[in-house]
Amino acid sequence: MMSIGDAARGSGLTALFIRRPVMAFVLNTLIAVAGLAAFWGVEIRELPDVDRPVITVNTTFEGAAAETVDRELTDAIEGAVARVSGVKSISSTSSFGQSRVTIEFNDGVDLNVAASDVRDTVSRITNQLPETADAPRIVKADANSDPVMRLAVTSDTMSVQDMTVLVQDRIEDELAAVPGVADVQVSGDRDKIFRIDVDQNKLASQGFTVADLRTALASVAFDSPAGSITTTNQDLIVRTTADVTTPEEFENIVIGGATRIRDVATVTLGPDIGQTSLRSDGKTGIGLGII
Repeated sequence: MMSIGDAARGSGLTALFIRRPVMAFVLNTLIAVAGLAAFWGVEIRELPDVDRPVITVNTTFEGAAAETVDRELTDAIEGAVARVSGVKSISSTSSFGQSRVTIEFNDGVDLNVAASDVRDTVSRITNQLPETADAPRIVKADANSDPVMRLAVTSDTMSVQDMTVLVQDRIEDELAAVPGVADVQVSGDRDKIFRIDVDQNKLASQGFTVADLRTALASVAFDSPAGSITTTNQDLIVRTTADVTTPEEFENIVIGGATRIRDVATVTLGPDIGQTSLRSDGKTGIGLGII
């Protein structure tokens, strides 16, 4: 019969651990520590992470036709971001009042660094973009990505315009700052805008045209919401930049001579028509999509 001493003198890992019990204890301890570290530190996913390294540049150009957006916005942004290191492909979409440039990077590119490079590159061509266009918005995700979570903001007491202000000033920024959130898509929002309903007959009797009205508005420094001039056959976007904050002050603007806007048109302040509408549990509200 083989004794313990004979087994200890044998070969192999078993014999080694018998001869050196301290080493066996240390190795087992290290294995246990590594297991605990993996348990708490390794990410657990139902599906593998297959997100593409994509950055989207969104720009709003109110009232501009798709051809104008493509020529004055999209082309300039595409040419700028093409020089960023690591770019794999660039695609773009130009629609009425909207430009979207999607940049896909090579695998292994740090998306945070790439986003910073894109932001710096776009900022250098800002002076080449139309003055009336909004500042380009950089999003670290594909604009076509589906939200992983959808939220709805509703109220029994607040109007959609007031909820829009709440979402834009507080909720949207708070959600966008959450780690892991690439973008927050807002739908159903309604900004307050000035609307000018022009009486064509009165305007013509005073010897003016809609173009004269638009010139009068452009010559005044405003700091008020953008609106539109609505006539029977056209709808002109008004971008305002001075201290006119009420319809009455708007109506007092002089078109020419002694003629003021109130003599040929009616000005109202109300919700924008918008492109989307949302209802949740039978209530009109504002939707938030988390990407």
